[in-house]
Amino acid sequence: MKKTHAVTISLSSDIKKIGFFDSGIGGLSILNAVIKTHPAECIYVADTAYLPYGNKSKEVLIERGRVVTKLLQSYGIDTIVIACHTSSANCLETLKAEFPEVTYIDMLLPTIHAAAAATANNKVGVIATVGTINTHAHQKLFEKHAPETAVFEQACPKLVPLVESMTATPDERATALQEYLTPLQHQEVDTLILGCTHYAFLENDIRALAPELTLISAGGCIAPGITPTEQGPLTFLTSGEGDYSESIKQFLGTTSCTLKFEQF
Repeated sequence: MKKTHAVTISLSSDIKKIGFFDSGIGGLSILNAVIKTHPAECIYVADTAYLPYGNKSKEVLIERGRVVTKLLQSYGIDTIVIACHTSSANCLETLKAEFPEVTYIDMLLPTIHAAAAATANNKVGVIATVGTINTHAHQKLFEKHAPETAVFEQACPKLVPLVESMTATPDERATALQEYLTPLQHQEVDTLILGCTHYAFLENDIRALAPELTLISAGGCIAPGITPTEQGPLTFLTSGEGDYSESIKQFLGTTSCTLKFEQF
């Protein structure tokens, strides 16, 4: 099985503040990769009042992107990681046009390059939300950047709720994943893009069911920076109700950063 070490997301160590947003806790998989290697202050927005993004219209997603961008700008942020493939697929170009002063970090294209480098048989599977699959964003990017690659897309509407619930049993996760992985295995894909940041938290489950696949996630495409001697502070903003301290503890692991919660 061909492995890849392709890294295509580079965050300068000169950046003092970095913003992140997702509909929920999925983007913590990206934040986790960043805070271990970059000393910046991080502001994470979990737009949980609109969870999940995967079943929202493009118009709603663009409007939430605007709202979150303005919120992060109020914290002095001008570099924003769109830690959500659905938002990247639906909103990126609009947000870049409307907020030219902001540097947006895209999650899709890095995974395309990594998967193209990884596949040995030029057959790549993509699992993602319905909202992402409906755009065929991955397929279009492969056609542009790696046209020799056959792409097989699979919408997975059950997976984000399973991750967000934090109470799903291993059997429940395995049953849902098997439903989505089987069609891709029948196509003999050898590489699988986890086209939703939530899915990074299911990697072990996926490997148990499909050990033959090389898994590509956006977090794995982030270039290592200078390992900080001290992590910058982290602010977790949420538009919904609930206590996310346990989620952060579980998905970020041991962290030395100062953490505070706010609602907006």
